[in-house]
Amino acid sequence: MFCNVSYSQSMMSLKNYIEDNKGYLGDPITYAYILKRCASVYLYAGAITKDANKQTSDEFLNLYRNISFSVTKMLTEQMNWTAEVAGKNVLTDMENMGKYYEIDGNDSFARTGKYMENNYIGEDLRVCKAIVEGLNK
Repeated sequence: MFCNVSYSQSMMSLKNYIEDNKGYLGDPITYAYILKRCASVYLYAGAITKDANKQTSDEFLNLYRNISFSVTKMLTEQMNWTAEVAGKNVLTDMENMGKYYEIDGNDSFARTGKYMENNYIGEDLRVCKAIVEGLNK
């Protein structure tokens, strides 16, 4: 007898999102989505590592703050949104993304004992690290 078990995930990985939208990466809405995902995954990583490693948690939270500020600023400049509208958009989207990371991270932990390994959350962290390194050049 065979058992076919599959696990759903709430969001596609950022790697797949970027590949599927490579023709739109210059679009501010697409780029904002990517940055919001990065900020959200850093916030999630900061929250789940705070007890085990405060320094790592603080580094994740610092990245979250910097990216959140950058994407809000980008939306005000490139989309001509007010700071209030941009801030609300970023906060709402990141809260929703954060819920998905939490659900999927908890599911991963229940199955594997790991929140961010061997799933799209860990992959998103790797993609975001490359994005942040590119921004800092």
